[in-house]
Amino acid sequence: MARAKPRRRVAGTLADHGTPERGRHGELVARATGIPGVTGKQVKHECRLDWYLDKASIVDRQHAAGIRFRRDWQLAVARPVLVGRYAPRVAGARDFTETQLAARRRVKRAVALLGDDLARVVVDVCCVDNWAAERLPRLREGLSLLADHYGLDRA
Repeated sequence: MARAKPRRRVAGTLADHGTPERGRHGELVARATGIPGVTGKQVKHECRLDWYLDKASIVDRQHAAGIRFRRDWQLAVARPVLVGRYAPRVAGARDFTETQLAARRRVKRAVALLGDDLARVVVDVCCVDNWAAERLPRLREGLSLLADHYGLDRA
């Protein structure tokens, strides 16, 4: 079993560079942690939307709408996991299935708003991480519609 590398001290601060595998997934950038004096690294482009934002192909508002749609999509298609709990169940806490059903309703409304043509592009890029290629103008249009739908501020 391989042992984890200890954190390296860099110029008086702790630096967490993660596993070697993390660096293979793209360029790493510094990220702030909640601990003073500790820095971390994260992959610069976690999804296609991050890449398009970095290359100025989409604006912040479109990126935020795409990330929100992506989060709802991932929650809507997630499978429940059976996990035993030793703690008592909190009264009033939402079940995973209730949260999942709410996400499915939000995705359904968003897809209905977009229509077939735009929905294909938005789902393909935001949720499946495919490239937009020649469909980039339609992606921008779809993300702008989603931003309006979500009530995101125009800046």
